[in-house]
Amino acid sequence: MSDFVHDSIFKDAFLRASHHYIDALELPDIHTRRSSDAQELADSAACINNRMLQSFAADLTEQQRSDVLNSTLLAQLAADKAYPKDAAGRYDIKGWYSKFSEVLLNLGWVSQNTAFWQYKIHGESFTADKAILEIINGLLQNNALLLAQATINALKNLPENDSKLTLFKFNTCSDQMGNISLGVCTQKNGLIEYNFAALYLETKKNFKQILFIDFSTSDFKLFAGTNTITLNPDVYSIVREQVVQKLQDRVGSYLAGLDI
Repeated sequence: MSDFVHDSIFKDAFLRASHHYIDALELPDIHTRRSSDAQELADSAACINNRMLQSFAADLTEQQRSDVLNSTLLAQLAADKAYPKDAAGRYDIKGWYSKFSEVLLNLGWVSQNTAFWQYKIHGESFTADKAILEIINGLLQNNALLLAQATINALKNLPENDSKLTLFKFNTCSDQMGNISLGVCTQKNGLIEYNFAALYLETKKNFKQILFIDFSTSDFKLFAGTNTITLNPDVYSIVREQVVQKLQDRVGSYLAGLDI
């Protein structure tokens, strides 16, 4: 991919196509439930990013962390706009993830391994935090898995009235549905590799938080997904500034750092 970046013909073609695509993206209106501190995000090894919990290996630079946060936030917001919730708070989850993946592709991310299935729970109840850790266990090893576990614990240990927890609840739950993702970013062969797992839950009862509470297995439908995507930082640098401009002030409204 580095040869691609230094080839002026292909670089210009990617630049024109990506800039046109980003310009045409529609995003939801900015909401101002909280405003994140830029330095807090820069210093954090884990973040709430809309409905995603993301953590970063120590060898990623501040710029690389910012690139991951901004590009995946833009993809989420474009998917939110394309597949809005209905009156019952539900939406087309497969369509949502299709749009999410499409945006990432146009920003330079490459999908390596994608899976989506109806998740079966054994027993009479479950908690989503345990389920998503079980799913991501198949993607991660050693320190990366410890990062994922530490991120879940950091969210769990927040006070009930913490604005970060309020942000996460607001973005991941709506009456009888919830959608969350947990992932870890590492470096591999000069690329940023992002492994993540996702859960989508529909229930018969209203709820205000998807993690750390018991759900009865008789009252819900549960779908799971996993993906491994990679990003060449040199390729992303072509669209970096336009992504920042497109997001405008949304970063402060949708992101929050976590201490792990």
